[in-house]
Amino acid sequence: MLSAFLYLGARRGEIFRLQWADIDLSDGRVRLSTRKRRDGTLEYDWLPMNTELKKQLRWWWENRSFKESPYVFVCDDPYDFCREYYGKPFAKRSHFMRRLCEKAKVAPFGFHAIRHLIATRLYHMGKPLGAIQAILRHKSAATTERYLKSLGLEEARGHLEDLCEMRKPVKEANEVAKEVNDRKPAEVISLKDHLEMRSQAV
Repeated sequence: MLSAFLYLGARRGEIFRLQWADIDLSDGRVRLSTRKRRDGTLEYDWLPMNTELKKQLRWWWENRSFKESPYVFVCDDPYDFCREYYGKPFAKRSHFMRRLCEKAKVAPFGFHAIRHLIATRLYHMGKPLGAIQAILRHKSAATTERYLKSLGLEEARGHLEDLCEMRKPVKEANEVAKEVNDRKPAEVISLKDHLEMRSQAV
């Protein structure tokens, strides 16, 4: 299921609603349904699947737990809190990502963060705005631009943090200079006396 999120840039509901009738393994296509209209009707988009996703979906078709279910992904977890959902399509599956993050020992994140990850990867690969918009299936390029602008801000934030790191040696030098300046009168007198003593000795 995570591969479907990653390779399709899909929203959570789109993956949870995915049925085998939406999978065209022969032509390598996936049909995603999005409920974006105000009246709640679904819109459909056919997306190409890459070779890795095609391989994984083919394997899952042959090895799925509930062969009678029309849904691609259904709950087959053996946990007690999943008992009433066993064999049914997912509605939330909030525990799934939390458990994965705990197992991987990373900060928790949700399904939608994977969609942002795809935008990030495509952005850093230099892909054009139109291509990213098509993959994310945004109706407006302005929506995609907002995605990318937020990514740019976060990238800028990292660069500004680097400036803070660069400033540390300057700050340390200033602190040393201040410490020297605070002691300067006594040190100058001591140095002058020392030089005079040396000149007299010579």
